[in-house]
Amino acid sequence: MGLRSLSLTTALGLSAILLTATAVSAQGVSPGDLQRIGNEILQQQTQQTEEQEQRRREFEEREDVVQDQTAGEELYVPPPGGPCFEIRSIDLEGFEAFKSEPEGYRDLIGTCATAADIAEVLNQINTFYQQLGFITTRAYVPEQDIADGSLAITIVPGRIEGYVYGTGQPADARGDLLNLRDLEQGLENINAPRSASGQFQLVPGEIPGGSFIQVDVQDRRPWYLDFQFDNSGFESTGRIKGTSTFGLDNGLNLNDQLRIGITTTPFEERGERYSDSVSVNWGLPVGNWLFNADFGASDYRFITQGINQSFVTEGRSQYLILLTERLLMRNQTSKVYAYGDLKLNRTKTSINDIEITSQRQRLTVASLGLRGESTIGQGRLFWNIGLKAGLDALGADIPERSVIDQDFRLVKLRADFSTPIGKSGLTYRGTLAGQYSDDILPGIEQFGIGGWSTVRGFHDNSLYGDTGIYLRNTVEWGAYKAPRFEVRMNAGLDLGYIKPSALRRWSQDHLAGVSLGADVIMNSQVTLQMQVAHALSRPEDSTPNTNPAFESDKTVGYVSLRLQF
Repeated sequence: MGLRSLSLTTALGLSAILLTATAVSAQGVSPGDLQRIGNEILQQQTQQTEEQEQRRREFEEREDVVQDQTAGEELYVPPPGGPCFEIRSIDLEGFEAFKSEPEGYRDLIGTCATAADIAEVLNQINTFYQQLGFITTRAYVPEQDIADGSLAITIVPGRIEGYVYGTGQPADARGDLLNLRDLEQGLENINAPRSASGQFQLVPGEIPGGSFIQVDVQDRRPWYLDFQFDNSGFESTGRIKGTSTFGLDNGLNLNDQLRIGITTTPFEERGERYSDSVSVNWGLPVGNWLFNADFGASDYRFITQGINQSFVTEGRSQYLILLTERLLMRNQTSKVYAYGDLKLNRTKTSINDIEITSQRQRLTVASLGLRGESTIGQGRLFWNIGLKAGLDALGADIPERSVIDQDFRLVKLRADFSTPIGKSGLTYRGTLAGQYSDDILPGIEQFGIGGWSTVRGFHDNSLYGDTGIYLRNTVEWGAYKAPRFEVRMNAGLDLGYIKPSALRRWSQDHLAGVSLGADVIMNSQVTLQMQVAHALSRPEDSTPNTNPAFESDKTVGYVSLRLQF
């Protein structure tokens, strides 16, 4: 079937999504106008989802705390040689405090061991526990006579004798096993708020194996303000966007974070077009757990000029996301988390004050997934893979005439990798993101490519679908750096693909673009971002329209000014 022969099918699909039959006949909306209106609505919905995911990634980003693997004095290793003793058995004591006994120490049995051989086994035991994070745990050989072939090894578990603040003020005593990984996690929770900066060091205790944890925390002003202006808005609702963000750290004295953001198109005539949104995000770390709540609402309005009349489209949406995350594993180079969230989303759309009943959506979406962070050489990898499912619960409802699958299923993945390129002074940053689904998804769950956060070189026009993938490649160069002034240059090449569906097809299903940019940072408070991008490959037409699918220029620019107080 050719592209032109798909026109009727696509038009009918769009009509089913956008308008009731009564509204279509009353307003006389042509298939071409329907497609333009549908694309504008989809832009608003997908941008809302992108902003939610960006806030979530920012909340997940924490300064890594990785301490030295060793602590305390090094074990004295005797020189090789000397008398040896036949080892027939080894009595190991003290390991019961741990989940497992160390490996390798039984290799001495059946050998004639020198003092150096025994010291090497003690080092192996100490290394075994250090790799698990028990950096103050030590293995010793007590005074004994091993002429009978029996060797006794005692493990003294390193324990937390207590906590003290850097001022010397005592905190609460513990007595637990001292595990570096637990200390790192606790310190990351302390440092989670933007205004906090904490460090710790080990101080020898008063009992064998005991240590005091001295915690130094410097709290800055607990609140902050951010202002940002950029041209990431759409032509339909307003190009220039302004965002104000207020943050409050440690409001409950629990390392919690509160963030309130307001975004609007401040320079538009409100009666013609606008796009407004507000979001409230609150997070609380508790040990290995993280709890987060995100609430938001948005409104938009735009006018589409038809053949005989103009059509005023208005939309409103609200959402609530509740998320729980738990640390499953961490070592010196990696961390793995499991998460689950529940999202409630409500949307309404109208054209010329007539509600589009097929666009009235009440969605309940559940997610389960894993995410992780790893250090690979000098590089850093962040990855996330998750499953999403639409649920018929908590008031979920989609009109019968809608073609959307309420009980949809999808798989999402994302990987971000950055690494210096040798000694060139350049840094590579790459992002691979994708989604797969066999269902017809609501707009907020569709995958989009084409924009400053996906495939650069596109702004007002994008490709959307239920299944897709994109790859972003960026090379950065620190062009200039002074104590209060920094300039970074960057160049990018991006590729993306969207699987065509019965409702939406183009003359090609992929995009490609290149970009050049510069970031200017002044006094760590003012950031100016400038980018220019060019579309290398894009569709020329799409059904049912005979007009080009991408009407915007092939070269687009982006400017952002951010002020932090």
